[in-house]
Amino acid sequence: MSKRSLTGYHSASGDFRDLELDNENPRKHVLTKDDYKNRKYNRDLDVQNVQTYQQRMSDMARLRAANNTEENGDGQPRKKIKQDESQGEINSHESGETPKENGETGDAVETTKTAREVTDKNDNERSTPKNSDTSLITPSEKKMASSTSAAPVINGLQLSNHILDQIIPKGYVVAPVPEGYDNTTDAPVLYNLPAKKSQAHVFNDALPEYAGIAMRKDDVKHFSALLNVDPASLSTPAERLNFNAQALVFKVKNGSPAVRKKAMRSLTTSAADYGASSLFGIILPLMLEPGLDDTDRHVLIKLVGRLLVPLEASIKPYTHKVISAISPLLIDEDITLRLEAREVIASVARAAGFATIVSSLRPDLDHADEYVRNLTSRVLAVVSTALGLAKVLPFLKAVIRSKKSWQARHTGIRTVHHICILSGGGNGASILPHLSQLVDVLSPGISDDLLQVRTATANTFALLAESVHPYGIEAFEPILEPTWNGLRHHRGRGLAAFLRAMGTMVPLMAHNPHYIEYSNYYTRELMHVMTREFSSPDDDMKKSLLRILMSMPLSKALFPNYRRQITAPFLQSFWNRRIASDSSQLSRLVVDATFSLAKKLDVPGFLEKLTPFAKDANENLRKMSCDAINKILISCPESIVELDRKFDSSLVDALLFAFQEQTQSHPVYLQAFGTVCRVLDIRFQPHIPIVLSSILYRLKSSEPEIRQQSADLITVIADSIKICSNGDDTTMRKLILFLYESLGEVYPEVLGSIIGALYSCINTMDRDALLTLENPSINVLLPTLTPILKNRQEKVQEQCIKLVGLIAKGNAESINAKEWMRVCFDLLDMLKSQRKKIRIAANATFGDIARTIGPQDVLAMLLNNLNVQERQLRVCTAVAIGIVADTCSPFTVLPALMNEYRVPDKNVQNGVLKALSFLFEYLDGTTTKDYLFAITPLLEDALTDRDQVHRQTASTVVRHLALNCYGLCHDDSQEIFIHFLNLVLPNIYETSPHVIIRIIECLDALRIVLGPGVFFNYIWAGLFQAARKVRAPYWKVYNSSYAQNCDSIVPYYPRFDNLSSTEQVSYNVGELDIWM
Repeated sequence: MSKRSLTGYHSASGDFRDLELDNENPRKHVLTKDDYKNRKYNRDLDVQNVQTYQQRMSDMARLRAANNTEENGDGQPRKKIKQDESQGEINSHESGETPKENGETGDAVETTKTAREVTDKNDNERSTPKNSDTSLITPSEKKMASSTSAAPVINGLQLSNHILDQIIPKGYVVAPVPEGYDNTTDAPVLYNLPAKKSQAHVFNDALPEYAGIAMRKDDVKHFSALLNVDPASLSTPAERLNFNAQALVFKVKNGSPAVRKKAMRSLTTSAADYGASSLFGIILPLMLEPGLDDTDRHVLIKLVGRLLVPLEASIKPYTHKVISAISPLLIDEDITLRLEAREVIASVARAAGFATIVSSLRPDLDHADEYVRNLTSRVLAVVSTALGLAKVLPFLKAVIRSKKSWQARHTGIRTVHHICILSGGGNGASILPHLSQLVDVLSPGISDDLLQVRTATANTFALLAESVHPYGIEAFEPILEPTWNGLRHHRGRGLAAFLRAMGTMVPLMAHNPHYIEYSNYYTRELMHVMTREFSSPDDDMKKSLLRILMSMPLSKALFPNYRRQITAPFLQSFWNRRIASDSSQLSRLVVDATFSLAKKLDVPGFLEKLTPFAKDANENLRKMSCDAINKILISCPESIVELDRKFDSSLVDALLFAFQEQTQSHPVYLQAFGTVCRVLDIRFQPHIPIVLSSILYRLKSSEPEIRQQSADLITVIADSIKICSNGDDTTMRKLILFLYESLGEVYPEVLGSIIGALYSCINTMDRDALLTLENPSINVLLPTLTPILKNRQEKVQEQCIKLVGLIAKGNAESINAKEWMRVCFDLLDMLKSQRKKIRIAANATFGDIARTIGPQDVLAMLLNNLNVQERQLRVCTAVAIGIVADTCSPFTVLPALMNEYRVPDKNVQNGVLKALSFLFEYLDGTTTKDYLFAITPLLEDALTDRDQVHRQTASTVVRHLALNCYGLCHDDSQEIFIHFLNLVLPNIYETSPHVIIRIIECLDALRIVLGPGVFFNYIWAGLFQAARKVRAPYWKVYNSSYAQNCDSIVPYYPRFDNLSSTEQVSYNVGELDIWM
């Protein structure tokens, strides 16, 4: 038989096949991030085709066999034929035929070879095109040829008569072809044209609409029935339900928020009528659309989550379909979609049950595709967190101990890995009770035959130990020895994984006093292996080593010769230009590891070693050095005492060099220099002239970036200059003059830095020094800053407002009140800023100016600002009024506010109420109780106003009053709060969410100040009202009271046991009827 008849007509020749194998990508099995993106939606879901567990498993077996055949090439069919021939000989021997002698066997072999050669020759002749006369072929030959060509090919093996005779037992004969039988080999029709032309193809390619909602191009293929089918023509109830379901899903996807909300409510209430098959058949294919944007995908995920509750157990046949559509979102870049996918999968697990989940995911555990296995492990991890580890651990134990497939073992281990990520969270509270079982489940993988499984197990052990740190070493004790043996026998990525595993277990030993000897032994041995691997070129290994170093319990007692054993190899391997120029993640790890080693071993020694790197030619290495020095000195400032004074010069010089040579501005240089100045304290004095000369020279540079850096450096060292001046302000005065002369800077970023430096310099001077400041004097400086306030750059605005506020605090009396009013008018514009810091600084400055010139003029200006239409500006004005009242006492502000409330303008009245809210929020109780009687008529009017916003804001004011006066009220004040309760309580039926939240908060505050006894006299009647909508808000208030005053409300429960059962008693209150 020829090779073609064995492998199928489409098999490639041997040379061509070898060429394909040679050119095959060696990293073909590795999936990149883009591959995951492309494959996320490259799938088809047929919701109508629901398969059982046995059917899916058999399909997977056939697919796996087909994949094995394709991977083995021609070898597998030849092997199969060889086995079939040998089996045929055995069958013939069993049937009574005598075996032939050696000679006869040899002749048979030669005959077989000759026959095969002739067959191959004939096949080659048939495959060679010739100009032969087809009319010479008889009809019987044509029929035989057509039957031969139509023979099916299974797994590369053509089922010819010869093969079928060997497979099928004897006794079967070939059935004759029936008369009139016509063998049609045409391709099946996979698509039928619609009977009616789709309305989507309209003139000028306009998008179709349904129910007034535009249909997108991608929606036409899913919702074409809405355009092509007339609802009146639907005869069966099932068709009508399916049509209605499509319409509702379309409205949910593309409708406005109001339409979407209504359609989603209709779907959830009638989900059981539509059925899971109809709903998921519409929704799941939509979710697999690659062009679906994040908003639509979020809406569809929410819809699926809502449908799971009413459908309940009816989703069991479609569990695998739902998980297949939702699971790709577990690896989405958007964290919101990932969290929503976890919630939906958890809901599916609760509705379908763990048995259904297992039967759905079982075929994917040992899937040949790594992408499918990864998603399966993540889904199982989410199911574990939803249903509890106790249910899932027996299944995972069986999976990891599987002997048939290494893919299943690997998937089980990855599942535990993702369980640690989801449930660990740094505290291990949910993992620690099951730690022993998890270690027992994972223990076979540490000695598996495959490197992939061993590496995954070691990584999972590392993550498990990190999740339960610092507890749980008792559970890890059984796998300490196997892990250590694996560490000694691995290299490369496997060694990195085992190093991580041991490196996370050693800190657990150090935390437990019973394992101190183990900790010391493994620390010494592990550091020996790690120092050997410091020079490894693998980045994964380097990152693992650095993370382990930060957690290892190192000490001088454990390593007396640490300079030679640890410090020297570490600095040689990690502090070089190649590491600095590598990824930013690796450089950050090097800095953190250096900081950790310095704290544990020797701070002065590391500072001496790191200082020369700050003067290196490589900028990244200089930045790493500054960052490490900054972290070490912030954590250990006292270690500077151990350093020699000569080293101070080297340290300051190195940091100043790094600061001057920076090509890209980075805050770490300023932070490091400022930290060194603070730590050196008075020892920084000899270096001030050098630093200032460098700063002043660079302030005259033509490059704006250099001028900005120099001004920022003045901001950092101003306090140190003050400390080292010994009461002499000459240097600071000269610096202020130089900065004042630089206020004409044209670059806004540089101008903002100069104003910030000026603020730092003036802030170091006391009040008397500011009074004697002559060049420039404060009288000259403030008018210079006033036009700068109009600069639109945010940094300039913020720094300028802070400087004006500083002047208002320190030396405001020397400036004319008209100048301050001019500043106030400019500050009003700052309240419109989009940046919150600027608005906060402007409000604080209003208070400082009001303290200086009195609140009357400032308050009049602010009250006029309440007439504007912009809400943000009114709110900021109200905050400023509250700050002015807090600064200048409330009696200076309250009369003007109460008078302003008489203006018949809702915006003004609401602004006054906002100002009162902020005012009483800032005040304490002793000050607040004096203004209760004065403020009550205004609040009474606001609480009975028709405007919701008035009642909402007034409730907030009452809340602040009540909380401030708790424990400070006498009987008359109690009556005021009872009056407020009478006015606030009718608003309990408000439906606006903003209003009802403020009403509930106000009622809680009134309960606190009045006590539960008086308060519950207003609540009991509403708790047992006949109408549900009346009871609901009262029970909300009662629940809040029960949570906060559970013990206090016991004496005030009504006594029903004293009521007479024979006498008819009426509990109606006539006054309440009149009120209602």
